[in-house]
Amino acid sequence: MRFWIISLLMLCTMPLCAVEQFNVLFVNPSIKEEPFWQKVTDVMQAAAKQTNVDLDIIYGGANRHIQLEELKQYLKYNATPDYVVLINYPGGAEQSMSLLEKHKVKFVTLEETILGAEREQVGEPKQHFKYWLGEVYHDNFKAGEQLGKALLDSAENAGQTAHFVAINGHYGTESDTRSNGLKHFLKNQQVELEQVVYANWNKTEATDKVRRLLHRYPQTNVIWCASDLMALGALDAVKEKNNKQYFIGGMDWLDDNLRLIEQGRLTASAGGHFMMGAWALISLVDHHNGHSYWTNNNSIKFLLGVITNQNVNDYNWIRDIEDWSAVPFDAFLLSGSNNTAYQLDFERLHSLLLQKNANVAFKESAF
Repeated sequence: MRFWIISLLMLCTMPLCAVEQFNVLFVNPSIKEEPFWQKVTDVMQAAAKQTNVDLDIIYGGANRHIQLEELKQYLKYNATPDYVVLINYPGGAEQSMSLLEKHKVKFVTLEETILGAEREQVGEPKQHFKYWLGEVYHDNFKAGEQLGKALLDSAENAGQTAHFVAINGHYGTESDTRSNGLKHFLKNQQVELEQVVYANWNKTEATDKVRRLLHRYPQTNVIWCASDLMALGALDAVKEKNNKQYFIGGMDWLDDNLRLIEQGRLTASAGGHFMMGAWALISLVDHHNGHSYWTNNNSIKFLLGVITNQNVNDYNWIRDIEDWSAVPFDAFLLSGSNNTAYQLDFERLHSLLLQKNANVAFKESAF
């Protein structure tokens, strides 16, 4: 009897892998040392191994010209991949997508980085580029609002009047959409935003920009940042001002930032989008196995969460994950389920992880 119980549990927890292995190229838009995009890559690699995907990775060097050249070189000297996952750099979307169309490679884009006139030029997925399956992205506008609210609430709960400055990433859709969310929120709250400056996602540059802003606006006590790395730079800038309390937040859920939130040195971090590469990969496994999601849909959109000192302990399990292969990514596949849309949220992810660990513990005890 024990044998049959163990066998049944093993069958229930076996990965729902692709029928046959296929190849995906992930174009990491940054460099290997960049912590956020390396985490995206690490999680994606774990999902690929679990779902029988042969994953190749190239790096775009945080520059649209370098990324395009790296993609050209890969397609020239390597076997054509079955799929590509990439981010479109503003100003370079049409070139990258035209290159993939030329090679007849199906692709999924991450983040909604192209808007305005350039978006009209490239159109919607499958409109002008038939190999563009769709987009996997989070709501940057909403994330900007959420982070702004968390910082404002923290300042007001401490009995302070909030005086905001904002550190944006680069002059582009992604970062501007985040700061536009902040502006919209503060306007509705009748709170003034002194200035938005750009630090190009760079920690050192953010430190310098914050120092200048604090000199220009000495009443500043809230520093909204479009990334966690820049929030760390902002924290460095205020270290010499020990007699004043600052409320600093960023985006990305970097482990270092979550520890600093727990210690009370940082205020908030919006995040969860480090999973987007894995979510894109899961959708491609479904597509390769004949699921109709990308035939009937153009996007997968998910919300970010905000971690503050009020709920940081609820997310410790994320920081405790050293091996992402422990996460049951196959449970998010639509193939073999009755779901018609992806359920990509961290509560479900945590629940599945706890369930998997419990099953493993039961099997071990059964022996």
